[in-house]
Amino acid sequence: MRIKDVMLLQEFTHAKIIAGKDLLEKEVTGATIVDAPDGFSWIERGNFILTTGFPFLTNENSLDETLKKLILTLFEKGVSGLGIKIGRHIPSVSIDVQNFAEQYEIVIIELDNQIAWADMIIPIVNHINNEQRLELEKVKNIYEEFQYFLLSKTDFQQLPLLIEKLTSQKATIYLHSIDKLYSSFELTPVYEEITSDIIHIIKTKNLTKESFQEIPIQVYVKPIYENRYLEGCIILWECQDIHAPWEKVAISQATAILLTELQKIKSIISLSQQNRSGFLVDLLHGKFNSTEEIIRVSREVNWDLTDQPHQLLLIELKFPDYNKQDTLILTSKFIFLLEKYTLTKIGFDSNNYLVVLLDAAAEIDVTFICEKIDYLLAKYNVKNAYFGGIGRLYPLQSIVKSYNEALVSLHFAQAKKNQLAKVVNFEQLNFERILFSSQPIKEASFLQQEYLMPLKEFDEKKTAELYNTLKVFLFNNADFNKTAEQLFVHKNTVRYRLSLIKEISKLNPEKLQDQILFYIGFLLEELQLPTYQ
Repeated sequence: MRIKDVMLLQEFTHAKIIAGKDLLEKEVTGATIVDAPDGFSWIERGNFILTTGFPFLTNENSLDETLKKLILTLFEKGVSGLGIKIGRHIPSVSIDVQNFAEQYEIVIIELDNQIAWADMIIPIVNHINNEQRLELEKVKNIYEEFQYFLLSKTDFQQLPLLIEKLTSQKATIYLHSIDKLYSSFELTPVYEEITSDIIHIIKTKNLTKESFQEIPIQVYVKPIYENRYLEGCIILWECQDIHAPWEKVAISQATAILLTELQKIKSIISLSQQNRSGFLVDLLHGKFNSTEEIIRVSREVNWDLTDQPHQLLLIELKFPDYNKQDTLILTSKFIFLLEKYTLTKIGFDSNNYLVVLLDAAAEIDVTFICEKIDYLLAKYNVKNAYFGGIGRLYPLQSIVKSYNEALVSLHFAQAKKNQLAKVVNFEQLNFERILFSSQPIKEASFLQQEYLMPLKEFDEKKTAELYNTLKVFLFNNADFNKTAEQLFVHKNTVRYRLSLIKEISKLNPEKLQDQILFYIGFLLEELQLPTYQ
């Protein structure tokens, strides 16, 4: 019951508001007559006080001083208002006292002298009791509505509609961990922008009543936390606050359902990620016998891989200063949203590096993925560097080659830190391939096969002497004249052969970095080290 409701009662028809006309929304929880000196003993917070003022009159103080002292006492007790029968003991209430009462947010009402106290109190108490009965019925109905919602296994996406039904306010739910919005109405661009602002506020600020004052539409926002982490929020539109117990029960029940649903979603996501990471580990260790087997098992973990060439992106992702549980929670959310935004396949390898499987047919590049990683790190207020490496395209059954290349690239990126791009492509590397490989001899063997074997094959078909020309050129310190002299050819012939070598191997024999790669290949051959496949 509010003071404005008291004024609407028949017994208060002739009552007048002396002070506090802007305070009529104050809640009234009961009514008490104070017409004895010890009457304060029965006053409770929210009471509406009825008095003639007689017990407070003394010869020591003026009337204004007495009334101000009374107002201060009532303020300390937390009463909602004061009703005074003006005339017999208190002839009037001065402007000074009226202003003093408004300063302390005490409503003063001049009561009708002709109406008995009981005739005033009983209607107030009956009205309050009736409101409480209706509140209890509403609360009971709300519990029943939510119980039916759960027992009928209604899709939780319909929860905003139930909230609107129970509170008569349009409702929106935001789930932070899966970055989803559900509303009881179609969000227009204006509402979407405001929702985005609200989400930004609850993620970046310590919330107070003033946090949403700059929002152009009145909103009530209920943030949802679990273990200190923001899980989402419930937004009631065109509603600044909720006061009624049944409204609070509705929001509380909706919050409980959302937290339960989020636990289910997290469990499903976690299990799915474990299965996918297990599949990835097997794939990267070459445990499958055919492309068909890879595709079949990928479908068992809800990945529909194709027989298109693939390449791997490895990301070292760290959440600094977080404990193990916090890291697991954030990583799970991170992977889920990164998959959602990039439409890629993501899991972990045995080194706990993030593995992103890229299909050659998909129009997703590394730059786009890095942009989304940056966005998600900002989303979770994580300020740390990450490093990545990307391998080349290979048939699905040979994807382990791309993985090994991505590892070398990642190790190089980690060593260079912020001096180069966050993600290094294997194709950008030269002798760094060997330097940052965990098996440098093996990597050198791959390099030899990749760059020198095509020259041998070309020579066998065309009798072009490319392999030998390159070797003589390098061992003569890239001197054209000496090379031509040793091969008994014109130096322009040497230039022509080097241009063919560049075309076939994709390396430039006249460039120092590429010369080092060729030289390592020739050195391996000279040392007769084993060839790796």
